[in-house]
Amino acid sequence: MEGFMFKNFFKTAWRNLMKNKGFSFINITGLAIGMAAAILILLWIQNEMSRDTQYPKSGRLYLMYNRDKFSGQTFAWSSTPMIMGPTLKNNYPEVEDAVRVSSDADANYLFTVGEKKLIEHGFVVDSGFLNMFDFPMLYGNPTKALGGIYNIVLTEKLAKTLFGNENAMGKTIKIDSADIFTVSGVMKDLPNTTSFQFDYLLPFAYLHKLGQDDDVWDNNSLSTYILLKQNASLSAFNAKVKNITINHTKSSGLPSTTQVFSYPVSKTYLYGKSENGQLVAGRIATVRLFGVIAALIL
Repeated sequence: MEGFMFKNFFKTAWRNLMKNKGFSFINITGLAIGMAAAILILLWIQNEMSRDTQYPKSGRLYLMYNRDKFSGQTFAWSSTPMIMGPTLKNNYPEVEDAVRVSSDADANYLFTVGEKKLIEHGFVVDSGFLNMFDFPMLYGNPTKALGGIYNIVLTEKLAKTLFGNENAMGKTIKIDSADIFTVSGVMKDLPNTTSFQFDYLLPFAYLHKLGQDDDVWDNNSLSTYILLKQNASLSAFNAKVKNITINHTKSSGLPSTTQVFSYPVSKTYLYGKSENGQLVAGRIATVRLFGVIAALIL
């Protein structure tokens, strides 16, 4: 009986569609376009919401921020002194690891391999970077890949650009017509859900060799990421590090008034807008707006 009713309903619907072809075409086309647009928007929203949450240790990863007043307004920013990372790692038991990632000093060097010459975008990082964020490696040991001064880790894409289908491991690259680096690791190309954008990684020890590192507490020149230990209290840790820069500049001629705090890496992309020194909804507002638009389209 149900089968007969369904068949009869289908025949009736089909006759109505055929009688009003123009009207039916407009309705069906509009519905199809609306659904397609809504699905694309929802896929984009899903990608935005998953940004920087794919790291296995995501729940314990934090980015260090500064907070201070300028011209009567309070600001928060993520550039920190080079000395902060080692200080946190060595002096604060809650910190399992701390790595520095080049920010304003991004490494954009001239690469020379045979007759090939090109400039690529990369980072200078501490040796624990790959282990902290667990980027998948195709070749090489993530623990040791950035351990030497002249080691370099390439993305799969850059490795193919430089060496074709050959295994890049152990190959050499001249950088800025000065130093020779050996490929110590090849990692999978970065997923589109990470905020990191680089084609290669150089060890922070190379900056030390060049004399481009410093221990000045008021020189905010890079990003500092930390991995807190299991069960460590974020609020307690932030209370301890709040005056770390102030305490280290007390004896200087111009003591700092900058306070320090850590913020979850998983939130920096969507909630990274600074208002009166606090990090609030930033890009998440755009995501919510597009969610409303998708609902209205349907």
